[in-house]
Amino acid sequence: MGLKINKKKFEIFLEVAGKLNDFLNIIPILYGSLGLYKIIGEYNECSDIDILIPDEFVNEKWQDLIDLMRKMGFELKNEHEHEFIRDSEIVAFAKQDDLTKRIGLDPNKLTVYNVNNIKFKELLVKDYLSVYKLMLRDDYRQEKRGKADQEKIDLIEKYISQNSTI
Repeated sequence: MGLKINKKKFEIFLEVAGKLNDFLNIIPILYGSLGLYKIIGEYNECSDIDILIPDEFVNEKWQDLIDLMRKMGFELKNEHEHEFIRDSEIVAFAKQDDLTKRIGLDPNKLTVYNVNNIKFKELLVKDYLSVYKLMLRDDYRQEKRGKADQEKIDLIEKYISQNSTI
């Protein structure tokens, strides 16, 4: 079941990424559970589609992003969380500079992938390990997802140990 659901979520990610490429000149970074499970192959069901974008699009160019998402049929669900919803599918945006500052991520060093002329980037497995370890220290997040974050850390560490060339 999870594989089908995540495949649909990845298709939605590609739809949004294509529009970000074409209209806002953004190469987004696939993030969160969907990005993690795409890399490590542990297909559990992902609750939403997380996308990292340049900070300006959740700050001074926020309205441009809202307008673009509305053109695709998404409505703003939670402005504080930068979440949009369409047919029960949630797309959430986060500032890529938050990870630059907090785990030392350099978006310019990530590989650009091209699927059907849609460009996007993905975090490396080691980046996900850093992200989820960081999230374990976030009290607000732990109230909501603490056990799930630890499970992801365990999956990532298992994946890394089995694929020691990473």
